[in-house]
Amino acid sequence: MGWDLTKQLVWVVCVGLLASCSCGREEPGTGGSGPLAGDEVQTDQGKVVLEITEAFSRGEREGPVRTSFISPSEELIVRARLTGAPAGTEDHIRWAVRPVGLHTGPAVPDTHEGKEFNFRGSSALAKDGSRKPNPPLEYEVVASVTVDGETLEARLPPTTFLRQDELDTLRQEYADFGTRFQPRLVNVSVPRRARFNTGNYTVIVEESAGGLEKLLTDVETEVNKILNDDVQRKNVGTRALRPNEVVVASGPSLPGVGALGDTEPRGDDVCAGPQVNGGCAGPIHAGPNGIAETRANNRGVRVSLESLVTSAFRNPQRNRAIGSLSLNSRHTRGRALDIDPRPLKVPGKDARQLMCVIEVAGARVVGEANSFTERGAATFLDCNDPVADHVHIQR
Repeated sequence: MGWDLTKQLVWVVCVGLLASCSCGREEPGTGGSGPLAGDEVQTDQGKVVLEITEAFSRGEREGPVRTSFISPSEELIVRARLTGAPAGTEDHIRWAVRPVGLHTGPAVPDTHEGKEFNFRGSSALAKDGSRKPNPPLEYEVVASVTVDGETLEARLPPTTFLRQDELDTLRQEYADFGTRFQPRLVNVSVPRRARFNTGNYTVIVEESAGGLEKLLTDVETEVNKILNDDVQRKNVGTRALRPNEVVVASGPSLPGVGALGDTEPRGDDVCAGPQVNGGCAGPIHAGPNGIAETRANNRGVRVSLESLVTSAFRNPQRNRAIGSLSLNSRHTRGRALDIDPRPLKVPGKDARQLMCVIEVAGARVVGEANSFTERGAATFLDCNDPVADHVHIQR
């Protein structure tokens, strides 16, 4: 894709921060040195200024101070200062936090008095499944104080400060659903391949960095081994063989479909099995002249599985929307692939046989219990079942 993964993730994080921070000036609490919001009034004692000076989340320390957050696990902190007012007036700054939108729950607490206010957000997001990204949680923060009968008010607009970026909007789903795996920022990344993202966001979650890439590569390696595993029984050039003597034997038998051939006969040799997809699906015999003329695995089949991936990462809302009954699905953890081999055209193999090839290859990588054939999200089938539509492989 031109960028390495680290650079891509930095770019995504920066975009998210820009969405949740004020731009164009430096600000404390968001990486700079100026007030975030303010108000002033002229009194008999002179000018009085109220300023909100900092706003940030206290959670993971994995980079710059962030104003994005996860509710309710991460605390939000806002701070203010008051100049030109009598001593002690700062202690009477009043805070009010207001949720924006019905999907954002109330802050806890939502009011306070003092120079600093610490609170936590809450989520009112639905958990009935969706194919669209959730809206971000966001809060409006208002600080006010009365001096000599005059009220000053400083306001943090939600779209500038305390608003979730895309990374935390995605992570919030895991908090809302109460999944066993709760992703940290380091678990969120730009997918290495577009096929890995069957979720609702531009980023994905992987419990183990690069896990989907490794799983696909490992399964693909095993698939190609299976598609090229015929055995040379008689060396090419061997003479005086019986016409039905096996020159090339099919590889090991596979559950559900038996032995599958990966070789085309040469010379006078003959295919002893049926023709499937224009190729020999069985062993090769010496033929009438009794001479071994065929070299094993001469089709040299090599397939790529990337285009066959129908589902990889799914966020919890998407996972529920497609009908999965597993709250803690490996798909939500970036540890599972669904592969549909039916579009493949491989000589000597039909769709039913290829489904079994994928399942066996997956079992070699992750174990038999973690490679199985399905129809839809929750119907388990034998790999040779004609209605099967994919193989699920999970670590």
